[in-house]
Amino acid sequence: MTKTLLIFFVLTQITIYGQTQKLKDTFTITIRNEEGDLNNDGLIDKVLLKMDTINETQPLKLEIYFLQKDKKYKLNVSTEKLMRPQYPNGKYGGDQIPDVLIEEGYLFIGSEIGKNHFWHKFKFNKGYFELHEITNVVWDGKNTTETEFNLLTGKRTEITKPLSSEKILKQTTKKIIVKPLPKINDFRAFDSKLN
Repeated sequence: MTKTLLIFFVLTQITIYGQTQKLKDTFTITIRNEEGDLNNDGLIDKVLLKMDTINETQPLKLEIYFLQKDKKYKLNVSTEKLMRPQYPNGKYGGDQIPDVLIEEGYLFIGSEIGKNHFWHKFKFNKGYFELHEITNVVWDGKNTTETEFNLLTGKRTEITKPLSSEKILKQTTKKIIVKPLPKINDFRAFDSKLN
């Protein structure tokens, strides 16, 4: 009976140890660190972009911390879905590490994905960070095409110009209603159909 209890205890401890090892956060490298007021409370919040260098795909994680009145930071958002890993198929995917900016209460995520240069603009609203605007610039070697999509109004404008010129070669405007607005926790900036 004692041997059975001892074996049961050892197996239980091994299982618990294995589970805690799996739960250990391996996003140990902070690549970007931006500060600013994101929830309009007058306190300086913090946004971190971290990389997991242990995982062979090197995924990225965005973390948003709100500063509390007691001067401690509280985690509000933690997402790995927003950005594609640096080595998605075991090979470098070509994407640059995204930029993170805070301006006038908005969170901007700047990404270079292939020939596309994106800015995704998020705003904290009713407990969530909602996507409000997408800007995309593409250069094909001769012309630049800039797309601005305001998700609040539904207006999506695409303008094509020759490089180093203000002459408009082509302009299209569409109305696309998106409801509900995408939340930062679930949004995939690198392969969204909204881009």
